[in-house]
Amino acid sequence: MEKTESIKQFLKRNYVFLIAGVLILIWHTKMGVNLDSTWFSIQLDEKSYLEFLTERYQGWSSRLLIEMGLLFFTNHMILWRIVDVIIWIFLLYGVTKLINDDYSPRFAGVICLFFSCYLLMDMNSAGWTATINNYLWPLAFLVGFLLILKRIILGQEIKWYAGIAGIVLIFLACNHEQAAAAALGSAVCAVIYMVWKKVTISRWMWVYLALILANLIFILTCPGNAVRKELEISAYFKDYAELTLWNKLDMGVTPVCNYSVFQNHYIFLIFLALLCIAVWKIQMAKWKKFLALVPLAGALAARYLLNIVAIVFPGAANMKNPVSGKGTFEPGALWSVAAIAFYVLLMAVVLWEIFLVWKENTNSGMFLLAVLGIGFGTGFMMCFAPSIWVSGPRTYLYWQTALVIAAGYLWNWHMRKSDKKIMIIPIFILALHVLRLNTIYIFFTQYM
Repeated sequence: MEKTESIKQFLKRNYVFLIAGVLILIWHTKMGVNLDSTWFSIQLDEKSYLEFLTERYQGWSSRLLIEMGLLFFTNHMILWRIVDVIIWIFLLYGVTKLINDDYSPRFAGVICLFFSCYLLMDMNSAGWTATINNYLWPLAFLVGFLLILKRIILGQEIKWYAGIAGIVLIFLACNHEQAAAAALGSAVCAVIYMVWKKVTISRWMWVYLALILANLIFILTCPGNAVRKELEISAYFKDYAELTLWNKLDMGVTPVCNYSVFQNHYIFLIFLALLCIAVWKIQMAKWKKFLALVPLAGALAARYLLNIVAIVFPGAANMKNPVSGKGTFEPGALWSVAAIAFYVLLMAVVLWEIFLVWKENTNSGMFLLAVLGIGFGTGFMMCFAPSIWVSGPRTYLYWQTALVIAAGYLWNWHMRKSDKKIMIIPIFILALHVLRLNTIYIFFTQYM
C-alpha cells in the first residue's frame, strides 16, 4: 500500500517530465543518422576503436569519450534514441531541482516551457547524433554534477556513491571544452561562496577541482586540438594571428549579444522580462524602475522594429547580420559603432539590475551573477578558440541553459502569484509557437 502511494506521489510531482518525454520520444522517431553522424557510423568498418581514437587525438580532437560514444551509438540508433530521451528528461529534471529541491509540478512545467523556447535546429547543425552527443549530453552531465555541488555548498553530507557519481559526471561532462570551463567556473564560485559563508569545504570538493583541472590540461595539451585550430584558422581565419586584443574581445562578446537579441529564440526576452519584474518590486525611485525597462524594450525594438529604422538609416539593418570573424566593429561603419554601444548599454543595465537584486537579496544576486557569468563565459571563450567559434549557434546551448536557470530562479523566488498568472500566458504562447516550429522542422523540413 505504501509503495503504491509513493508511486502516486512520484507521478503527481513528475508527470510534466513524463509528458515532455513522450513528445521528445515522438521527435526522436524522425531523428536519424545524417551529416557528420553518417561519417561516424562508417568509421569502424576499417578501424578499431583504439585506432580511430588514436588518430583523432593526434590529428583532430580531445573529445575521446564523446567520439567513442558516437562510434557506438551511430550504429545502434534505437538504443541511442532511448538513451537520448532519458538524458533530455534528466536535463529538464536536473535544472528544475537545481533551482528548487522541493519543486512543484507547476514549476516543473514552467521550466519545461522555458526550454521549449529553444529552436532544435541548432542541435542538427552537424547531424542529430553528432551535435546532441557533443553538446547536449555534456550539458546534462554538467547539470548532474551541479546537483552534487549544490549539496556540498549547502553543507550536506555526500555519500560515497554520490561522490563517485560526481567523478563519473565530471569525466563525461569535461570531455567537452565549454562544459569543462563551466565546471571549473562553478567549482571556483562554490569554493568562494563556502569560504565567505564559512561552510566547511568537503574533501570531495578538492577531488572534483583536481579532476576538472586535469581534464582541462588534457584538452589544452591535446595535439589534435592544436592541429584542428591551425586547420580551421587557415580555412576560416587566415588573418587570425593579426587580430588585436580588441578584435578578439569583440569577437567574444558581440556574437553572444547578437545571438540573444536577433535570433529566433525567446529565452533571453523571457529572462529580461522576469528580471524587470523583480526589480520593479524593489522599493526605489520611479526613474530607476523605468530604467530597468531599457534592456527588454531595447531588445524588442532591435528585434522587431529595426527594419523600420533602416528605412531612414539603411546601415542599421546590418546589426542583424551574423557577426564576422573579426567581430562587430568595422572601421568607418557607423552602424557597427551603434551596435556595440547598444550591446554595452544592454549589458550594463542588466548588470545594474542584478546589482539591485543583490542589494535586496545577497544570495539571489550572487546566484544570478554566477550563473549568467559562467553561461556567458562559455560563449565568450570562443574568441580564443576559433575551432569552437566556427561551430556556430549550437555553441550557445550553455548560454541558453544559463538563461533558463536564471529565469527559473527569478520565477521561483522573486515572482508573486499575480506576476506568474500574467507572465505564464505569453510564455505559454511562445513555447507553443517554438514547439510547432520544432515539430515542423523535425518532421518535414530537416532533409530539404
